[in-house]
Amino acid sequence: MSDTSIKLDILTPMGAIRDGIEVPGVEVPGVLGELGVLPRHEALITAIVPGVIRFREGAKAVRMAVGGGFLEVKEAGRVIILCDRAIEPDAVDRVAVQKRLGEVKASLERDTGPVDAGEHRALADERAWLEAQLRLVAN
Repeated sequence: MSDTSIKLDILTPMGAIRDGIEVPGVEVPGVLGELGVLPRHEALITAIVPGVIRFREGAKAVRMAVGGGFLEVKEAGRVIILCDRAIEPDAVDRVAVQKRLGEVKASLERDTGPVDAGEHRALADERAWLEAQLRLVAN
């Protein structure tokens, strides 16, 4: 295990977005807030929520929106982000995302069913994903 870097994998059902890149650390959206992972972090597995991850790839600061999933930190200095989707800023269509977010919010306002119903949960998840994309391109 390196004292100065970790190996980062970002995996989606569509394939690897990053595979074994060396980074000094990574920030990930956790269920109870942001999680920072640095070298020599204790091993853990936890859920992540849609949001923006941050890390440095060489000299470049990288931000990426990710969907829900899991974070695994291994003792060997490997960090795996397993998420249902991920997107980089240049792939976000801000206008289309804003339009769809408006539609989803309107649907949620009209929804009178229980909040744990499948349809409501799917809309809430989509809203979180769309909001994560907008946070990604906000700067």
